[in-house]
Amino acid sequence: MTNVFLDTDVILDLFIEREPHHSVALRFFSYLQLHADSIQAYTSPVVIANVGYILGKARSEFYAVQKIKGLRDFVRVLPMTEAQIDSAIQRPGDDFEDSLQYHCATASAVKIIITRNGDDFLTEGVQALEPDEFMKIELSDVCSGDFGQ
Repeated sequence: MTNVFLDTDVILDLFIEREPHHSVALRFFSYLQLHADSIQAYTSPVVIANVGYILGKARSEFYAVQKIKGLRDFVRVLPMTEAQIDSAIQRPGDDFEDSLQYHCATASAVKIIITRNGDDFLTEGVQALEPDEFMKIELSDVCSGDFGQ
């Protein structure tokens, strides 16, 4: 099973239809659903809160809740602990919110973060990949027989 952590920007690209990233996000989320037996997507409570807030302002609260409900059908939410918050405070990286996401993901042994702002993430022990990069790597692994190892 390949575990991936979804950052706020990728989810918003899908739901707000932000161009030029919407088409990639649409393909990526379709890819996740198609490969649900071999790829598990995770995110954090902070991402859910960010997405809900931004969607509520951009569209409506009803739209935000409906989209988050749909997202929850195949994305698991990892717990965020005081220890992770303290780690983010001690090692904030370039962006504190992204540091929170990094520490949440790594505490649960998720080693791939799907984002469009990989430069803001700490990268010790993880890969920060854009959605299209991840799909290329996964397809390459499937073709070579290394998928899921």
